[in-house]
Amino acid sequence: MRLRIVAIVGLCLCALGARTRAEPVRYDWRLEDGLEYDTNPARTESIAGTDAQPSAPASLLARLVASGSLLAPLGQHNTLALSGALGGKWFADSGARADNVFVVQATATDNLRLGERTQAALTGAYYDVFQRRSFDLPDFRSAAPSLRLDQGLGKSVLVSLGGGYRWFTFKPDNAYSFTAPTAFLAIRHTLPGDLLDGGADWEWSAGGSVEARDFKGAACTPSGCDDTTGDPRHSDRFWVGHVEFSRTGRWLFGSGAALHINQSNSFGEALVRGRFHVRAVIPLPLDLSLSVRGEVVATRYADALTFSQPVAGLPSASIEDESRSTFRIDVARLFAGCFELGARYVYYTSAPASGALGFRRQTALLYLAFLDES
Repeated sequence: MRLRIVAIVGLCLCALGARTRAEPVRYDWRLEDGLEYDTNPARTESIAGTDAQPSAPASLLARLVASGSLLAPLGQHNTLALSGALGGKWFADSGARADNVFVVQATATDNLRLGERTQAALTGAYYDVFQRRSFDLPDFRSAAPSLRLDQGLGKSVLVSLGGGYRWFTFKPDNAYSFTAPTAFLAIRHTLPGDLLDGGADWEWSAGGSVEARDFKGAACTPSGCDDTTGDPRHSDRFWVGHVEFSRTGRWLFGSGAALHINQSNSFGEALVRGRFHVRAVIPLPLDLSLSVRGEVVATRYADALTFSQPVAGLPSASIEDESRSTFRIDVARLFAGCFELGARYVYYTSAPASGALGFRRQTALLYLAFLDES
């Protein structure tokens, strides 16, 4: 029902824009097809001192991703922004086909200018993963409307304040589905460079958010997650704080750090997680582009480590999302203004965490993409 209402509202806004927009609609879209090799399709972890866990074998896979966005003025002070993507992975090895996945993502934002430096934005976000139903697979749906207020300060500072609501459905077990009001605050400071003198733009940002998750199921205890014992409902309070900075010029460099704190009444779910990332985009000879990103993730759980707890309550997830330290490198080249040929390598690891639980995964991708914009 909620999705039908969102669709009707979106169609009405589009119809309004067709009558009132004074500027042309702008759009871009991209279609990417690739061949990938995955050494750990099921994302299986190893446990020190035990026999190797059953796992899907390393496998080749076909990968297809289509994405696009549209920006439509609805009047002098109103703009509609739409974006969406769908993608899938299909494994060649029969032992890995249980990990075939299809993902759909869509976002719609109505931006309304309230003053010279003030803007309000109403956003609806939808994310759905379609995978064979298994408790170990991230098969879920998320829908989240939000309202944001942006206020410019001085010449180059932007403060954003907002809140919203989230419906999260974990398809294999509804006990791990939740609803959650959310709130966030962010500040961004931009220092423009002198383009005529070859200067670069510098930007730093910081912010925080909280998501109060009330799950359908009961809180777990050290003896298990029994919904018939009269235990209180599972409840989490997920806090995130972050700071980032970036340099944009002929080459791009950025880094950032984040702290995640989950206050939970359910055994095995309370945690403190730190993230630190560095990224760079560097032009190379022969019109090649090199992108590098490294992220270190370290998590400390408040309770003793267990191996039966789900990972359904992640704050976000995608076809690539992993709560792991990663190193990623991309090399790409644009041909004829609309074709992109590229290669990507990603390494996932449980390091620098130490303990009984270990993880390692590598992927290598070769892709060809067609892109267009107007």
